[in-house]
Amino acid sequence: MTRVLAVVLVLLLGAEALTQTDTAGFATVLPAGVGDVSSWAVVSGDFETSRAKGAYRFYVSPKRQAMYQLMRYDIQILLPENDLERGRLSGERLVFAARPGTREPLLCWKRDTAPGPVVWRPVPAGTDAYRLEMVTLIQVLAVHNSLPRAGRP
Repeated sequence: MTRVLAVVLVLLLGAEALTQTDTAGFATVLPAGVGDVSSWAVVSGDFETSRAKGAYRFYVSPKRQAMYQLMRYDIQILLPENDLERGRLSGERLVFAARPGTREPLLCWKRDTAPGPVVWRPVPAGTDAYRLEMVTLIQVLAVHNSLPRAGRP
């Protein structure tokens, strides 16, 4: 019986390693363009509004204490208002200010939902999908800003 339990645990732990996600469902692997954020402060939360529900993680670089330089969110739109929102699949998105202070678009990726290793797909600036993600990010930030101020930069 102990041997069977050990095998089950190994299989479960192996399956978790294959999905490369943490307990909150966020990927543990980031796009190559982001770099190491392990020393950055993280502000996270869950939310549910009349239109959407999900979770977010915002990262603050030690070099830029007053801004979220990396923003991740995983939401499901409950009440889509247009065809673009109706076509948006739920899943993790990542928005990154690679060079804060410059006049360039934020980098945006969506996580591929296929089973197996984490794959990030770029969402090109200027596309309808990119514009939808920027609006979605603003809405997630608005929900976050409506919460009590504890834990935010």
